[in-house]
Amino acid sequence: MRPLPALCAVALLGACAAPATTPSGPDLGPDVGHGMTTVQVSATYRERILLPPGHTLIVRIEDVSLADAPARVMAEHREPLDGRAPPYTTTLGLPSAQIDPRHTYAARAEIRDEADRLRFTTDTRHAVLTHSAPATADIVMVATP
Repeated sequence: MRPLPALCAVALLGACAAPATTPSGPDLGPDVGHGMTTVQVSATYRERILLPPGHTLIVRIEDVSLADAPARVMAEHREPLDGRAPPYTTTLGLPSAQIDPRHTYAARAEIRDEADRLRFTTDTRHAVLTHSAPATADIVMVATP
């Protein structure tokens, strides 16, 4: 067998192979393999201030399906800001098997100071992953009193 036709035959067979079946797709966000779904979040605030070191950004993906119950945290990312300016971007991963397409998920972000006091927070719902929501969220946080 000549090398070039053999290589083409292998490539053709690989292209025809059935894709791995994981619960991803337009309703569940991009699947990054090994059963993980990712959500990309960008968080910022409107105030023209630079926070001093000691502040921490916390980004969560929550299951907000139940109206009379607290949201269940599905994924969380904490990151010291170290005096960096917004916007802050992060990618959260969560097991695809834990995502129920019948549920509603939301991304939220907050910034806490060195004494763990809330300085900025999300004040609107940013739906992600299910019910035709994207796997991204652009969050504009508001200052807390």
